[in-house]
Amino acid sequence: MATPQTQIPKALEEALAKLRRDPSHPVRAHLDELDVELRAVPPSRRRGPGIGTRMAALGPWQGESTEEIIRVLRESRETGGSAEPPEGP
Repeated sequence: MATPQTQIPKALEEALAKLRRDPSHPVRAHLDELDVELRAVPPSRRRGPGIGTRMAALGPWQGESTEEIIRVLRESRETGGSAEPPEGP
């Protein structure tokens, strides 16, 4: 069902207020010369530093075995990483 022209927000603040009232539905707005659609997205699952930050904090990779690196990757995966590390040799 189309939104009547009189209900289409003309300011960003107005569109955000409408989205906050009902974040389950996207809001179409006409801002300056642009027709835009705003939608809320689910919050990120990330709760702490990412794997790159964790790996950098460990320092140089000198002498770590494949098993040690895979262990670090698995621990990061368990705390919210995005992919399963490869199996070791």
